[in-house]
Amino acid sequence: MSDVRPLQYDIKWDVWEGMPITDIHFKNYSLVIEFMWTKSFLQNIVYKGVGLHEEEGMKENFSNYCMHILQNECSVMMLSKDETQIVAVALLEWMTDEWHSWIVLPSTVPKGLFQEFINLKKELMQHTKIAMELDDFDSLTVHEVAFPDELYTDIDFQICMFDVFGSVAQHMHMPRVCYIALTTREQNAADLAEYAEYGRSIYSIYKVGNKRPFDVLRDLDEMYALLFLLPLDPILYYQDMPGFEGFHEALRAKERKEREEELMRMNEM
Repeated sequence: MSDVRPLQYDIKWDVWEGMPITDIHFKNYSLVIEFMWTKSFLQNIVYKGVGLHEEEGMKENFSNYCMHILQNECSVMMLSKDETQIVAVALLEWMTDEWHSWIVLPSTVPKGLFQEFINLKKELMQHTKIAMELDDFDSLTVHEVAFPDELYTDIDFQICMFDVFGSVAQHMHMPRVCYIALTTREQNAADLAEYAEYGRSIYSIYKVGNKRPFDVLRDLDEMYALLFLLPLDPILYYQDMPGFEGFHEALRAKERKEREEELMRMNEM
């Protein structure tokens, strides 16, 4: 018999029907990238519709893109009950103005239609930021997902998984989760998870130069990309929770006493 060992992870974010939802250890990056290629990219009707499935070098480009996101160390996966197989993956990355994240991400792949999907997302984020009159639009961004077919319509799974995204975002001190869903199936999943739509980009009017490369998607009844958002409250450290006022006063008194004693020692020297 072959020795099948559990896949390594450090954080268990949640459990759904006995299957743990965890962080992605760097030792599993290659497995996750292959999983995303077969279960996400090759299943994506939008990518297929514009011809990306047949584009030369696309697997290498997509793999580099996935690796860039994985190295941000926010992505999550769901494992089988025995923890030996990957069941689902979501590629997550905190994206901030300070780190120019939306400038860096398109540069991870060559110019072409796949990069234009990233640019479309970048523009949609920028337009939504302006519409909401925000100074910044920092967020934990859901870039790509790969779920079993039957779970895209399972409301309990979607709520569980999208709640995990919120937990990861709070852990990374991000004020919101953003998810730009490219396909109708992904958009319906975000609806089930009760994320709110905040913006959309219509494929038929998106232009690259004088061309509309995504106009063909109308034939597939894929009309637009949707931006879903979940605002988040920051995590309160336990000392900042109600009921700790006495703790803070005692701490301030202790610090005052230590400063006074230090001044007395200095005066005696």
